[in-house]
Amino acid sequence: MAQKKDTKFAGLLDDLSGSGSDSESEEQEQEEQQTKKPKKEITVEDLQRVGFKGGPSVLHMKAPQDQGPQNWNWSDGRQLKNKEEEETLEERRQTQERATVGVEQTAMFAQAALTHAERMREEKRLEKELKEKEKRLSFNQKEKRKRDSGQQARGKNYVEEEKRLARSVGVYTGFDT
Repeated sequence: MAQKKDTKFAGLLDDLSGSGSDSESEEQEQEEQQTKKPKKEITVEDLQRVGFKGGPSVLHMKAPQDQGPQNWNWSDGRQLKNKEEEETLEERRQTQERATVGVEQTAMFAQAALTHAERMREEKRLEKELKEKEKRLSFNQKEKRKRDSGQQARGKNYVEEEKRLARSVGVYTGFDT
């Protein structure tokens, strides 16, 4: 392949330089024609051998059959109604019961979903109000609330915390007053 390109470009260079002969170009053309493979025609058998499958043929279709006289007018449905079986009273009652129970269950589910959504909205609102209330409190008020709920940060002022705890139990000393 590389030689082919070299000869191809060499011929171009020869053409540019002015040196070169027509016999060389004819020889190259003959070589190219010899190296090229002749194109082979592809047949249906070749395609089938490698797995090609054709679709259905119109040659194998049946001829249309005469279906008798056709009526293309609109129908009022009376003929079909005569062919239907009459629904019994028991079947009607079952159908009505199934429809009613289904509607009731759907309504109960929808009501429960609404109640749940309302409860969630109310909880969110209360939580938001509580957070806003906490924001308005001063630092001392926040600390008092934390102490009351048992969430105070320990280790801040040990002596004051112990005095408060003792007072809450009822121990009052005159120490450090």
